[in-house]
Amino acid sequence: MTDTVSLFLSRTGGPPFLGSVGYVNDAVRPLLEARGMQVDGFQPPLAGGGTEEAMLPFALAAEYARHAGRPRADIALYDGAGTLVLPPDRTHAARNVVLYHGLVYGTGNWLTNHAVDLHLGNSPYQAEVLRALFATPDWTRRRLLNPGGFSATRDVRLPVPCVEAPDGHPGFAQGNDLPPGVLTLADKAVLGHALQHDKQDLVATIAILYWLNVRARETGTARVMLLISEASLSQERCAALDGMLAGTGFRCADFFVPLPHLTQRAVVQVMRACRFALAYNRFPEPFGFYPLESAYQGCPVYTNGAGNNRHLLPPEHGIRVLETAGMAPVPGQGPDLRAYRAVAERIAQDLAAPEETRRACARGRDMIAATWSMANFGDDLAQALASLDEATRAVPAFDALAVATSPLVRSLDLGTGVCFNDYATTVLDAAECALIRDLLGRAVHALPGEEMARIECQHRFFARGLLTLRMPTPSLLS
Repeated sequence: MTDTVSLFLSRTGGPPFLGSVGYVNDAVRPLLEARGMQVDGFQPPLAGGGTEEAMLPFALAAEYARHAGRPRADIALYDGAGTLVLPPDRTHAARNVVLYHGLVYGTGNWLTNHAVDLHLGNSPYQAEVLRALFATPDWTRRRLLNPGGFSATRDVRLPVPCVEAPDGHPGFAQGNDLPPGVLTLADKAVLGHALQHDKQDLVATIAILYWLNVRARETGTARVMLLISEASLSQERCAALDGMLAGTGFRCADFFVPLPHLTQRAVVQVMRACRFALAYNRFPEPFGFYPLESAYQGCPVYTNGAGNNRHLLPPEHGIRVLETAGMAPVPGQGPDLRAYRAVAERIAQDLAAPEETRRACARGRDMIAATWSMANFGDDLAQALASLDEATRAVPAFDALAVATSPLVRSLDLGTGVCFNDYATTVLDAAECALIRDLLGRAVHALPGEEMARIECQHRFFARGLLTLRMPTPSLLS
């Protein structure tokens, strides 16, 4: 087992934790030390030290000097943002590992860096997306972008704070208490929540709320309101949403209750008081703390499944993925807002069966507690680092791979061309559908390089996250 580990992790130094990333990263050192490893971390000066530090970074230089004076570690463990501090190489450690919370930080320092020996996705979904990135094909030279990264990717289970602290982790102390009177709204309205900062597809969200409230108006039942982060609902966005609602008898203010950033304990209060949650996201979740926390607290989540949200829990466990062809944006028009009526009807149906909803969330709660615990994270991390001592993984030959749909594809209908994609949802034309139908499952060795390079140049199937290369399986070849 490795003895020395050097950490290059972002958002550390809590509590208070700097979001879920800080919570996970702050757990790494004690978990590794408890398993007998000697751990040191690069600690840049805390932000907010004044303009002098920003203009003249002497404290940062001193930390570089301190770290440079240490013996080379057995392993350097980074997260994506941490690779911006010191890009992984062999100077600081014999082997390098990157734990990914997302794929937008420090990309140039890990995507083609052969000094990274192990890539750790924070979910099986993210690990598959990493493999798809590394498997980006160069058809002319018949090789992958990073074949070593393709074969050196695995996933770990992250700790979800509610498992450690069901009533809200006190380490997430930044934020406000719940404003007075918010929970009393439940006496006159059905409350839902969507408190993630600026992640919502507000068009989808307001369409769902519109249909819920049309139904409430027609049936004479209580109106439906959504507790939402005030940072997600600027005046400009409210004005645009009011424009969408013109002539309906509704306004943005009828649907939304904006709330300031809350402590986690206050968020738990909200989740326990609400009857449903919406996670119709504009971009993919690499993991999905928020839906898991909601289901754990007994509040079911309805989502388009962007990113790992569609993989978190099995059906009937408190997270319901609802996305139909009508929700795909028509060029120049946007989605058909009538398609979201199905979501509202599903929510209304579940609201009328609270006992079954409670049972579903209870099943989810049990699975969350058994899967995403601090102990499991520590075990997975230790096993991943120990795997570096194993024999080097075989790098796949380019011609041994086959064409498959990208892990970014949520659904693909080659009859209509509707493709829901975490990277870029689109409607493919008939010629593109025919090409993809012909390529799926094909062995790479049977595909002419020049022709594939021409197809990719014209249609960008791989660059758009529609297709990928992977090891062939019976389902791919059937």
